[in-house]
Amino acid sequence: MGFGMKQDDAIAEHYWLLAGKEGDPDGSVAAQSQLGMFYTRRDTKDPKKAFYWHYFAAENGSLESKGAIGVMYYCGIGTALDKELAFKCLCEASERGSLFAQGNLVVYYYESRLFTRAAHCAWSVAQTVSLEESAEKTGCLMEYIRRGMSLGCFYYGRCLQTGKGVQKNEAEARGYFNKAVVACQTTAAELHQKLKNDEL
Repeated sequence: MGFGMKQDDAIAEHYWLLAGKEGDPDGSVAAQSQLGMFYTRRDTKDPKKAFYWHYFAAENGSLESKGAIGVMYYCGIGTALDKELAFKCLCEASERGSLFAQGNLVVYYYESRLFTRAAHCAWSVAQTVSLEESAEKTGCLMEYIRRGMSLGCFYYGRCLQTGKGVQKNEAEARGYFNKAVVACQTTAAELHQKLKNDEL
């Protein structure tokens, strides 16, 4: 956005709203999903609008938005917290190949203390060879693919570090922590802070 001309969020929002057609199936699903992301940005944040647009985009087939509403249900962002619906959305998006959803499904399992499932799912995410190929196959944005990859690597590293759901191996854990940083420094830094705060 903003290539070749000065970026104007108001103009972009206007045209996305026109294309999105209030979430109608005949509207642009890409525009609906973009609006969901637009309203999660720090400078244009509106959680209820973000959920509204991601919900309709997901209903109309957006894989990206299906994973997003799974996280929003799980955290209660822009909607009531509903872990059952979160699990359903994350599973559906994961089965369709969303690394972002798969990474967040790892979080769901880990925080539910289902460590064997968490470790298995995290290992599977961490074995992804080509993020570019994943983007090409799914049509998902690289930013979110990287976030999912980082989540999978970091949580698998944590499972190895603690021996939760998998045989303890601290040396191998360090390799996965490093892999998480390579995938997405921001996500890895957030998780490292949670680790320091004894929240993970």
